[in-house]
Amino acid sequence: PLQNLASLKQGSTTSQIPKTELLVTSSLALITLAAAAFMAGVLWVIQVVHYPLLGEVADDSITKIATKHQGLITWVVGPVMVVEASSSLLLLFRSPTEAIVPSLIAFGLLVTAVSVTVFQAVPLHSKIAAGRADLIPKLVRINWTRTVAWTLRVPFGTIVAYQVLN
Repeated sequence: PLQNLASLKQGSTTSQIPKTELLVTSSLALITLAAAAFMAGVLWVIQVVHYPLLGEVADDSITKIATKHQGLITWVVGPVMVVEASSSLLLLFRSPTEAIVPSLIAFGLLVTAVSVTVFQAVPLHSKIAAGRADLIPKLVRINWTRTVAWTLRVPFGTIVAYQVLN
């Protein structure tokens, strides 16, 4: 992988990458794109449907519902986030020259989305699960950053996949 990064300085293109390397890079690009598309879809459902409904839950039920949400959503997004982060990082080192800029932009968007998740959304979820239903509007607001970041990863991932596959 580090050889590809070094070869970027020499101006490698997809036509200069050996077939095995190209297969791995193509697979990484498609896995990354699929994971980003999945996460974008989940985030839109959460943003438009789930979080607004969470705001309608009676105060005496918010702890139970919010705790259940945390446990269940982790099973849905956790494995995909790990795959997406791993494949995105590997793709940075394997992308041909023409795909490095969109790969870097897409990776930056992922760092943004994951950072907001870890440092803002998860702590807010914990407080909401502890009965702080008044924080749901704040959760909805900060979730727009994650929704937009994951959504923008899809076109950049499409560009990367197209450039790698051609």
